[in-house]
Amino acid sequence: MDQTMERAGNFLPRVDENPAGGNAVDRRVVTLTAPASAAAEQYRSLYYRLERMRDLRPMKVVALTSAMPGEGKTVTSVNLALAAARANPERRILLVDADLRRGGVAATLGMRNKMGLAELLAGDCEVRDVVRRFNSTRLALIPAGVTPEDTAQVLASGRMKQFLKAVREGFDEVYIDLPPTLPFADAAILGHQADGVLMVIRANVTSGKAVHQAVETLGGAPIVGCVLNGAEVHSAPYLKNYEKK
Repeated sequence: MDQTMERAGNFLPRVDENPAGGNAVDRRVVTLTAPASAAAEQYRSLYYRLERMRDLRPMKVVALTSAMPGEGKTVTSVNLALAAARANPERRILLVDADLRRGGVAATLGMRNKMGLAELLAGDCEVRDVVRRFNSTRLALIPAGVTPEDTAQVLASGRMKQFLKAVREGFDEVYIDLPPTLPFADAAILGHQADGVLMVIRANVTSGKAVHQAVETLGGAPIVGCVLNGAEVHSAPYLKNYEKK
C-alpha cells in the first residue's frame, strides 16, 4: 500500500473527477462558493493557526470530530482541506472521509460516493481506485464508500493502521473527517492515531456537558483546539469598513 499511495500522491495532477450527475458543491463550502466572504476568511485563519502549530510540533495528520451529529464537522473538514490546498499548491493535500457510517464529504463536494475507504480496507480495491482529485485543485479525496457491517472493527484493523502509515508517506497534509464522538467508538479509535484533533462545536446548540463528555471519550487523543461553528461573524462590520477605504 505504501508504494501505491506514494504514486497516487505524486501523479495526482494527472487524475480528474467528473461531478456526480451535475450535482453542485454545497453552498456552505465557502472557500469555493464565496472565497471573499468573512466565513471563508475564518477557515483560512484556522488553517494558518494550524501552520503555526506545525512550526512547534509535527502535525501531518489532522482529524476533525464533534460531540454529536449535525454540528458541521464535514463542512469544516472540506473547507479546511480546500483552504490548505489553495494556500500551498505545491503540497500534496489529502482529505479522507472516515465517517463510514454516514459519509458526507463526497456529497458536499458534489461528487459520487463510489468506492472509497471502506472498500479499500476490505481489500476489495486498490488505492488508485479510490483516490480522486477534486476538479482542478490539488486536493485529493478518498470518500467513505459503502457502510461496512462492523465499522469500529474496520477502523481498528491493521489495514487501517497500514493505510495511515501510507498516507503519511504519500502526502504532505492529511485531513480526516471522523464520525461524531459520543454516539460511536470510531472517533476514539482513530483520534489517537492522528497528530492533532479538532473538535467542532455548534454555537448555541452543543452543550458544555456534551463537549466535556466528548473530550473524555477521546481519552487522551491529541486535541489541539475547538472550532466554533454557526456563530455570528462579528468581523463583518470592520471588514466592510476596511473595504470602503
